[in-house]
Amino acid sequence: MSRLTPLDKALVLILVPIWVTCFALGLRSVVRGGAITFLGLSVEGSDRYPIVSGDFQRALSGTDLRVGDRLIRVGDADLRGVGTPGFVGYSHEEAGRDLSVPLVFERDGERFETSLPMLSVSIFLRPFLAASFALAASGLFLLLRGRPTPTVRAYFYFAMCWALVTCAFYGSRLEVYATFTMFAAGNCVFFPLAFRFAFLFPDDRAPDGRWHRIWPWFFAVLGPFLGMSFLRGTAIWQIPFYVTFALGGLAMLAVTTRKYRGADRVARRQMKWVLLGIYCAALPQVVGATVSVLSPRFGWIWFASFWALPLLPLSLVISVARYNLFDIDRVLSAAASYNILVVLLGAGALVGVPRLAEAASGFVGIDPGTGQVALSLVLVVLLIPAHRRLRPQIDRVFFKERYALDRGIAELLPTLSACTDTRELTERVGEGLHGLLRPEACVVYAGVEESYAPVFVEGRVVPPAFEADSPLIGTLRKRRGPLSLSDAGRHPDEAPLGPFDRAALETLQAEVVVPVLRDDALAAFLCLGPKRSGDVYTSTDLSHLAAVAETVSQRLQRFDQDDVIRAGREMQASLRRYVPGAVDEQLSSGVEPTSEEREVSVLFVDLRGYVSFAESRPAEEIFSTVNRYTETVSQIVQGHAGNVVEFNGDGMMAVFGAPRNLVHKEWAAVEAGRAIVEAIGALSIEPGPQDREAAAQRSQRQRSAGVEVGPGVDFARSSSEAERSRQDKLSVGVGIATGDAFVGNIQAVDRLIWSAIGNTTNLAARLQGLTRELDASLVIDRRTWERAVNAATDFQKRPDVPIRGRRDTQDVYVQPMRERS
Repeated sequence: MSRLTPLDKALVLILVPIWVTCFALGLRSVVRGGAITFLGLSVEGSDRYPIVSGDFQRALSGTDLRVGDRLIRVGDADLRGVGTPGFVGYSHEEAGRDLSVPLVFERDGERFETSLPMLSVSIFLRPFLAASFALAASGLFLLLRGRPTPTVRAYFYFAMCWALVTCAFYGSRLEVYATFTMFAAGNCVFFPLAFRFAFLFPDDRAPDGRWHRIWPWFFAVLGPFLGMSFLRGTAIWQIPFYVTFALGGLAMLAVTTRKYRGADRVARRQMKWVLLGIYCAALPQVVGATVSVLSPRFGWIWFASFWALPLLPLSLVISVARYNLFDIDRVLSAAASYNILVVLLGAGALVGVPRLAEAASGFVGIDPGTGQVALSLVLVVLLIPAHRRLRPQIDRVFFKERYALDRGIAELLPTLSACTDTRELTERVGEGLHGLLRPEACVVYAGVEESYAPVFVEGRVVPPAFEADSPLIGTLRKRRGPLSLSDAGRHPDEAPLGPFDRAALETLQAEVVVPVLRDDALAAFLCLGPKRSGDVYTSTDLSHLAAVAETVSQRLQRFDQDDVIRAGREMQASLRRYVPGAVDEQLSSGVEPTSEEREVSVLFVDLRGYVSFAESRPAEEIFSTVNRYTETVSQIVQGHAGNVVEFNGDGMMAVFGAPRNLVHKEWAAVEAGRAIVEAIGALSIEPGPQDREAAAQRSQRQRSAGVEVGPGVDFARSSSEAERSRQDKLSVGVGIATGDAFVGNIQAVDRLIWSAIGNTTNLAARLQGLTRELDASLVIDRRTWERAVNAATDFQKRPDVPIRGRRDTQDVYVQPMRERS
């Protein structure tokens, strides 16, 4: 409750007691029992008797009533001026133990008596009370489980409204009128609240504009239409109600379809859970209604189908809180496959089996009834093999990526089993998983002597080595399956991690760690970063990774241990290019730097257009330009009391606030970022040999034409050459983030390096990557902006910016790009 807003607390304290009271009255009605029926009535005036309408015709079966009959009395109660709610209340009070009530009606001026069969209150209310409890419990659970997002808040309002509507109670006429009044009032806000939830689910982003907040309230007329229909029972109110309800359903379908088309992969996964819940809740009702229409004696099936209603709020809870509990794609394909086969099986049992049994009886000489049973059993036995063949075809059409992954893993496993040495095995594993799952980073670690070092790397990461006695290694030695570290849609696996382990895995952006055992010893492990597609690692993915690890483990047992160690050392040597150089001259203070968690400001800078710049220039010119770029950046960082940690091609990382404390580290980082943007923008590019040769040729042509060329006269340039000159201006993007990081000496492949790793480092790199999308030269996070004193006063706020690799949006602050002169 501490995280709720005052409005949330007020609504919880109002709505929950109201629902508890209604739910208790409903339970009392179930315990007391009694009978109830719904009979559509129309009332022409307060002094006239009600007339049987065409609604709820199922209640007319087994009686002498017809549409148009006038009801005079139910039991001893006179029905003058009584509508549907009053009739329900009187019939409940007058019903006998045989679940019937005597009824007097008038037809063509004559009065007749009949007995009206009724439904047990207990049978009718139980599924609706179960649905009401599921709705209220799901809304409260999501609201109180953590920080209430706009989506969760919208669902709570909608769920409580729906819970009150389905929470019926029948004990007296007053309670019946209260139930019908609550049902009509709930329909006033049903669609507006449903649309609000549909707008926000699942990414908390609602359409802009006042119109989207207004038009859903047009459907509030459902409440008055329904109320007048109950009280008066005339078609003039029923027809607008059904038309409005149909329009609301179509509008909801349009909103959700548009939302699905614009959603990312995770959001679509969440919406698929809701689709599954709607399917599971609606299908039994459709089947029950169809069966009861074909044969009224099976009407109980329709009422029993309402027990499926709690499946919808359950699916909503899963979609919001644990959408990766199961692989929803496989659940949907399995449900579709079984439903198709069940329909075919039912059709075969009703149409084909009797004819085949009749035809076979003449040849085999068995009774047709026995033949039908035998053929039906054969169809049931064929259900599972048919499902195994049909399901992959459904995946191939509707879930193409899932189908491709399944096929890719099936092809990868035999390839791994055929590897002849450790190097080949490692490369096949890394390249295969990187190609199939497409993670942003894929690192394979192998045990070498007293540590685990990276022997395969894909992605722009600098993987540190792990000591053999680290908590992570101890955890992996005891596991028999992948370690899922992501909390996206599921509980992350529990793993005791030290500060270094946690920071190192954050730097690698590891979402899954897969141990590979060899004779009960940890031989290697794989670290996989987030998928480039934005999707999550499903339970199916983890099963595939476990199969890969088992295959690699079996193959490693065939290799000699000395060969494994020797291959590991060779692969270490080939990976030294991934380890940044030492920065001792910048960090030397006479004291060995300590390794600890501390708050720092991390700055990332990246040279824009480096690839296109390097493509058209000779190596010596590229080297000269990059040399001056790195020297300029290093001088600026050092001049603001920062420390350069690493250069990676055209990128650079610097830390402020370590190894020595820096009081105004945020201010220093922002000022350094500003200075880097200005200095690199003014950095001149020396002409290469090709440019100098072209200039000499132009000079020679001008002299031949009699044009004087002197020291103070510039060569004439074409418009295209002038444009190239402007394009040759260098520019950078800078990202800065402040937070906790693990800083100190880190074991790399062949040396100790000083660095800062962890979530803050990743955030700074992500912010630097946002500079292009936000058309900014410098992007900083909120904490840096708040503490940078006067250095960031002119920055512009960009609220709720999505950051790659993170589920939650963040407020960032940007310095816009300046136009090049």
